[in-house]
Amino acid sequence: MASLKKLPLSKQASLSYQLHAFLKDVFLAQHVVNPKLTLGLSGGLDSIVLLHLLCDCNKSLPFQLRAHHIHHGLSANADAWADFCADTCKKLNIPLTISKVNINKNSGLGIEAAAREARYNALLNENADFICVAHHQDDQAETLLLQLARGAGVKGLAGMPKYQDKLLRPLLDVPRSALEAYAKEHNFAWIEDESNFDIKLDRNFMRHEVLPVLEKQYPAIRQTISRAAQHMAEADILLDELAEMDVKSCQLNQVNSKQIALKPLTGLSTARVKNVLRRWLQQHACDVPSTAQLAQIIEQLFHAKADANIKIKASASLILRRFQGSAYLIENIEEAVNSDQRGTFNLLWQGDQMIVLPDQSHLLFSQKLGEGIAVRHLVNAQLIVRYRQGGEMLKAEENRPSRSLKSLFQTSCIPPWQRERLPLLFLNDVLAILPSIAVAVSLKAQADELGLLVSWQNN
Repeated sequence: MASLKKLPLSKQASLSYQLHAFLKDVFLAQHVVNPKLTLGLSGGLDSIVLLHLLCDCNKSLPFQLRAHHIHHGLSANADAWADFCADTCKKLNIPLTISKVNINKNSGLGIEAAAREARYNALLNENADFICVAHHQDDQAETLLLQLARGAGVKGLAGMPKYQDKLLRPLLDVPRSALEAYAKEHNFAWIEDESNFDIKLDRNFMRHEVLPVLEKQYPAIRQTISRAAQHMAEADILLDELAEMDVKSCQLNQVNSKQIALKPLTGLSTARVKNVLRRWLQQHACDVPSTAQLAQIIEQLFHAKADANIKIKASASLILRRFQGSAYLIENIEEAVNSDQRGTFNLLWQGDQMIVLPDQSHLLFSQKLGEGIAVRHLVNAQLIVRYRQGGEMLKAEENRPSRSLKSLFQTSCIPPWQRERLPLLFLNDVLAILPSIAVAVSLKAQADELGLLVSWQNN
């Protein structure tokens, strides 16, 4: 049996030494002392080795170690695996949590992806500073091949990161053969999940059918693929940094990050524009667009007619729109205020500082000298909040005639999707205030008198 010194690890260091160095660097970088660390324990070879290694490191490096076993219920042996993990942790005096999760086989994700999603959700909800999982170098190689087969871009081909937020993969540079040699030398027991040999599952197909064939021609293929993933990860960092600079150059309104100007992008290459849009969409938790979807987004944002009503679903809650040379991500409210609500909504202002409207936008009220509607006009009068019905006019300037709301909206650059939602304020049935836009000139506060300011917040 191979000794630790003969294992193919960098600098001939032992697994324990490598793990100790990795954890120490992470703890120092995050400025944590004696952190809570939870291991995702399946009971398989990889996680059992990592459990023992963590116990060994814990002798010299302070952290609060516990384990978490996810019971998927997909195998007839699932209960036995949970019992095995419980017995193992009891012998090592490690606290163990066992969570049963339900896998939605009809989610459209596939069993592998659905189980993985349920597993990560359970682990990341753990009250811990760090979550450790036992992915190794072979897993990384399989991941990159799967992403390549799916036509992934640089981010997908970067594979799994070794350290991301609180998720740690300390064995990512270690081949499975080294873990197996270590386990056998120390007489560890582990379980074998029978589904690991089902080649109908994508990852198993790569593991048992594809990688062995490649390895015959390229013996070091697992290591070189893992190295390629590291190169892709570095390239992805550079692309993100470039995208961040480009996004900032487009955000003329620093308060509203959901708006970007399109003109600064017109001088960039198509590849760079795609990079910017991906980054901007990802910043707001939007679905990552496919190549075809991204091409369609670019076509509509940059080449559709000026008056085109662009409306692209970006996520479950956001829609991509365009207005006057800018792209906007707005709340996906198809009918924020329907026709019945517009016709019947009639709210008396009673001195509130804030009013919440039916679409959850807000009217804010404040007082300021020389601005807004003169407070004296509100004495013995009713200020009513209503929605636009059509035909409303407002005289906002002394030497100009009354103007339609459409004209005022255009002058004030109010996007079309906000116009029907914008509440109007009437004083004794006379339109008095367009919040954040205009006040009837005959009602404006003079420079030396107190006025009521009304603003509309719709984000």
